[in-house]
Amino acid sequence: MLEILLKDRTTGGNIIWANAEHGRQEITADDVKLIRPRWQKLREQQRQRTKDRAEIFTPPEVCKLQNELIDADEHDWQAYVGARFLEITCGEAPYLVNRYNAVTGEPIPIKERVGLLDRKLRVVDKETSAPKDWIDYAVRAVQSVYGYEFQGDNLFLARRNVFETFKDYYRQRFTREPPEDILREVAEVISWNLFQMDGLKCSPPFTEEVNLFGGVYCQIKDWFTGKTFEFIELTRGGRR
Repeated sequence: MLEILLKDRTTGGNIIWANAEHGRQEITADDVKLIRPRWQKLREQQRQRTKDRAEIFTPPEVCKLQNELIDADEHDWQAYVGARFLEITCGEAPYLVNRYNAVTGEPIPIKERVGLLDRKLRVVDKETSAPKDWIDYAVRAVQSVYGYEFQGDNLFLARRNVFETFKDYYRQRFTREPPEDILREVAEVISWNLFQMDGLKCSPPFTEEVNLFGGVYCQIKDWFTGKTFEFIELTRGGRR
């Protein structure tokens, strides 16, 4: 699954580091052991990343308050599970999934998690009884959450957090590990939905917005139609 979680669906290669230490180098499977969440980084590294990329992580209590303000008000639980959300400059994706305190690293029990995907998966747990229904709607919930991030190590952690969150809820429901085919499907979705992008240009980091062949814009996928499109379409008034 690691190979899938490192994939950049726009460039066709792997996501890149896009930081001061490694620049445009792609992140490989061997590099993953070097990646640390923000709370494990040295304070000087934290300060530098804040200075370079305005990287400041949000504590769970703030995520909870803000998520409650934007959470979909749907009476139809199926519509709620499919309601789409985007976390901009997502870091390690604390607004989407809430496996640990992004500031302190303290683990958070499933029942206390406040991420938008956590909320959706709890609804799936409540409203489904057949295993196939749970899986179908849990995958749909993953398909409904998006995020973008500039720095590749943060993006990998965000992808891994969403992936591990799905596994956490699956284990809680079925008391066993998810089958490989389901995990592969979920990983594929995550590799599309959490993507590496310069939010000012709507393009992968360090690429020119315009070249001889036209715009180089990030591609994302609409799972309800099965079609891909350029993220910049959304900024031009497009609706999905």
